[in-house]
Amino acid sequence: MALIAQLETDARVAVAAAITDAARLPVHGVTLWRSFAEQACHVFGILLELYGDLSDRVDLPEDLRTEVDVRLAGAAAQRLRWELQSCVPEHRQLWRRIGDIWLRTHGSGPAARECLRALAYYSAGFDQVPPAAVSAIDSLIGLAIPFLTLASGATAAGRYLFDPAAGKPPRRLVRVEQPENGALTFVAADACVILSGFSSQVADGVVPPGLAGAADVAQLVVALQILLRLWSDSPPVRRYRRHQLGGALKVVRGFGRVRALLAGNLQDDNSLWQLQNASRCGLAALVPPAEREQIYLGDLVGLQSSETHEEVWHLGIVRRMRATENGLLVGVETISQRPIFVSADDGRAAHDVLLCDPLLKGEAARILAEPGKLPAAGALFISHHGTVHKLKPLDASASGYDFELRVYQVM
Repeated sequence: MALIAQLETDARVAVAAAITDAARLPVHGVTLWRSFAEQACHVFGILLELYGDLSDRVDLPEDLRTEVDVRLAGAAAQRLRWELQSCVPEHRQLWRRIGDIWLRTHGSGPAARECLRALAYYSAGFDQVPPAAVSAIDSLIGLAIPFLTLASGATAAGRYLFDPAAGKPPRRLVRVEQPENGALTFVAADACVILSGFSSQVADGVVPPGLAGAADVAQLVVALQILLRLWSDSPPVRRYRRHQLGGALKVVRGFGRVRALLAGNLQDDNSLWQLQNASRCGLAALVPPAEREQIYLGDLVGLQSSETHEEVWHLGIVRRMRATENGLLVGVETISQRPIFVSADDGRAAHDVLLCDPLLKGEAARILAEPGKLPAAGALFISHHGTVHKLKPLDASASGYDFELRVYQVM
């Protein structure tokens, strides 16, 4: 037991040091993050199995069982967290162990709190969290745990349904539902009150007690927005109906390659993804196994149906990644359905950029460019269809590791 506990301590210290030390680990969605997340997932999976073997011993003293339960539930929670971050398949024992501990402890005590931590990780969109915000999300969840509950009755504040005896992951609720056969409702309403207070403090430039040094203010803002969006009384809903579709998608990844494609300088150099569903605002697709290690949250992708005879490409950003029994499933947000390659002049130099929207006087237009290329202030001039358009920068932008998305008003 002591040896396993020391391994756990070493693992937790190493992980904490790595994700808070930018000099030791790239944390903005670049190559080493996936490898690091998979290694962390593997280590906590081993700990889950070792503590599980101890827990199964019938001769385990009761006082030691209490400690084993706490450590087993903690290892399960960390394994789940890194599963979602690394997109590896779910550990076969994970939800059975969490459910057994919840039932054995009657939902109270330190071990039950670790079970709630696992449910918080599962419901916090960790498969959508930017790597740079992981530390902030984890710190906020740690402070929110005392305010999370598993309720036995139906409630409008319920977000997930969890059956401890089923050995299966929680099921997301889309409407109020009465739990049956021992199932419980995950409720985070009280935690949202606390997080809303934190959000107000951060907006005023004040880092709440307990979060000082845990993450910078910018990442706390991102983390609070994510948790409040997913746990609030009005959880996110789909704006548009999702349609189940099939077929292959031609895909080009990365700003440089997409720009070369739309400029006519890249031919027949794309991969094929398998379309699963689509809506007006995005799609989901399965990635070939050989490309699994090459996809990251925030990637810019060009997409085109392999069955079309048109040369129209859509642009999207990878917003979600999840391991399924059929492979890696990615969710892509559509940002443009008819992007074009243009030259934008800032009065000093011309830049090759991608125009995402039609140039209509008085309307907003989004432009994709290399990071740091476009000036923060000052107008751009774009010649298109024989007309020179002046664009005034607006206070809105987004960025990825190899692109910047800027918003302008057409004058």
